[in-house]
Amino acid sequence: MNRIHTPFPGPRIVLGIALLSILSASGCGSDGPVMGRVSGTVTVEGEPLKKGTVTFIATDSQRPNATGAIDSNGYYSLQTTEPGDGAVVGSYKVAISDVDSSALNTAMPGMPAPVAKSAISKTYLDANSSGLTAEVESGSQTKDFDLKKGGKK
Repeated sequence: MNRIHTPFPGPRIVLGIALLSILSASGCGSDGPVMGRVSGTVTVEGEPLKKGTVTFIATDSQRPNATGAIDSNGYYSLQTTEPGDGAVVGSYKVAISDVDSSALNTAMPGMPAPVAKSAISKTYLDANSSGLTAEVESGSQTKDFDLKKGGKK
């Protein structure tokens, strides 16, 4: 028997190509996790904290942490991978430090590194002892923190 070859592929091949086209067109892969843009101010008993960092520690190990530098007005803006991208939506414990990390890199070779002095309680340095939490939602939001000089109250 002689088979006649036609330019039309078999039904299984057509079905497979159609299925792949539908999956790729429907966005099977996403552009990444849902993010929330988070910014705010950090104060100590009403006065702006003039330097340091705010770190959001994810309560779910599947999400990355986010951090933001505190400027001289107490303002911060979180980033996860790019400046200002915020944090992945979810719950976080928060740690705050008033140590300027760039100041710690000033030791001369062979000299002891400077000891960072903090004006806030050490409890704020650890997200597990700070007592600070935040819930990040999609969209832009403000998360302000007013710290106590002696620690959480």
